[in-house]
Amino acid sequence: MKMFEDPPAAISHDAHPGHKLKLVNAAAAAAGGGPPFRCDGCKEPGSGEGSRYRCGGGGGTGCDFDLHVCCALAEPVLRHPLLGDNNNNLEFKLLPAAAAAAVCTACGCAALGLVYHCSNKKSGLYLHPCCAALRMERVIHDEYRAQLCSEAKLRCVICGEKGHRAFSSRKLWAYRWRYGGAEGYLHVACMKKIAVQSWEQAYLQDGGVLEASVPIMKGALQGRRLPGEDDKSGGLELAIGGVQLAGSIAGAVSGASSSN
Repeated sequence: MKMFEDPPAAISHDAHPGHKLKLVNAAAAAAGGGPPFRCDGCKEPGSGEGSRYRCGGGGGTGCDFDLHVCCALAEPVLRHPLLGDNNNNLEFKLLPAAAAAAVCTACGCAALGLVYHCSNKKSGLYLHPCCAALRMERVIHDEYRAQLCSEAKLRCVICGEKGHRAFSSRKLWAYRWRYGGAEGYLHVACMKKIAVQSWEQAYLQDGGVLEASVPIMKGALQGRRLPGEDDKSGGLELAIGGVQLAGSIAGAVSGASSSN
């Protein structure tokens, strides 16, 4: 993670051996603007105004080739605290492409390109580099605390499910959000959809998946009454009446789903 916080200005990468890849940071992107892009490594979307590596090839024009920072600087071997047996984290190796029908363990979405793979399990486990790089815990705007979990204990405030809609036995990673004494869960997959929709609509300045979810979770958590002494298991209320972003929540899910 420290490597991502201070990435080099230019790199060489096996995925694009012909040219150097140059770091395009948020400040430079903001000067000229730009739409969301699709990473040529993992094939997942990214913010047009977030940092990324872009081909700076001959003639100053370069190729239409982009990599997420986490894909460009991905370590060849990974161990993740949410995946392991008996406190022994499983070892994942970086592959240029996944097997057919591979699905990311974190978000439940197809793994179409650069991916981490662990063969310790019968069916194998896969992780998008961007999902593998998600922070375990973060405080946003000095008031929202988000903690990454291997599954949602309550229904996700966006999709209304605890796990994968198509495969009920498949657990999906989720962030547990806390704000003002209230708690709610938001799947990583739903957060990615929210982020893509935000990038498409307004070119989110800092390109953060977590930051894009703040307005939605703020409305959801403020709409929930604090649990009393006799209410220990109440779920997050899904109705977010009176919140200005209520309409945009549905649009975030349906719009981003159709774009992928």
